[in-house]
Order: sequence, then structure tokens, then C-alpha cells
Amino acid sequence: MPPTDTTRRFRPLVLVVDESHYARSVLRFYLVNEGYEVCEATCGQAAFESVMAHSPDLVLMDFNLPGPSGVLATQRLRSLAPMHQVPVVACAGPDSQAYRDAARAAACDAYVTKPINPTVLLRVVKSLIERRAVGMMPSSDVTQLVHMMS
Repeated sequence: MPPTDTTRRFRPLVLVVDESHYARSVLRFYLVNEGYEVCEATCGQAAFESVMAHSPDLVLMDFNLPGPSGVLATQRLRSLAPMHQVPVVACAGPDSQAYRDAARAAACDAYVTKPINPTVLLRVVKSLIERRAVGMMPSSDVTQLVHMMS
């Protein structure tokens, strides 16, 4: 099913998935100030619906969602044809091998730790969106971008 949002966008759209209103607000502030459009979801099901309606250019996925985890939500999103080439950034914390392994298992393109450093996050978002625009996706090492830019 094609996205229902047929308006032409001139700025990349980032879907922020986090149950915390505060976290979504902070991320929206940083992303909008960098020139991105933002849509939000509070859980995996809402993320699924948002992807189908808006076709985002990148997804920021909180891995600590209540109910089905962000890992399961990401795996479900990745099963959708429109999401095969859309970068997904896992957001979790504190940093641990378990979160990095979960991000790899969910086919995330990058991983950033909470509390989120806005400078690092914005560099990761910009890099992934630029790579997607030229048809280049990052390696399967989900920590590569974060370590390069920290």
C-alpha cells in the first residue's frame, strides 16, 4: 500500500519513536532547528502506522518502549518493503554490548546512547540521510558512525 501522504516534501522527514513526550519534544526541537521535518509515534504500532502514512526518510527508534520493545518494532518495520532502504537509528542507554547486539539483530544502521548527545545524533542523522540520498547505505556495523563522530 503506497503512503497516503502525497504532498511533496522539500526537507527530509524523521520519525521519532519514543513513549516519553519530553524526549520526543527535545528531539523535535533539535531536528527542526537543523531543517528536518518531524513526525512522532509513542509505540511500535503507532510507528508502523506513521511509516505507512508518511514514508519517513529516517527513523529514530527508542529501544526501551513499553509493550513490544523497540527491537521488535524495528524488526516489524524492516519487514515492510518501503522500509528496506530507510535508515533506522537505535536509541538506548546506557551503552552496553547487549544494546549494540540488539541493534544489529534488528538491522539498525546506527546506535546512539541515552542520554542523547545532540551533536552526535545530528551528525549521525545527517550522514545517514545524505548516504541514502546518493544510494549508499552504511556498513552493517551499527556502532561505526557513532564512534567516528564522538
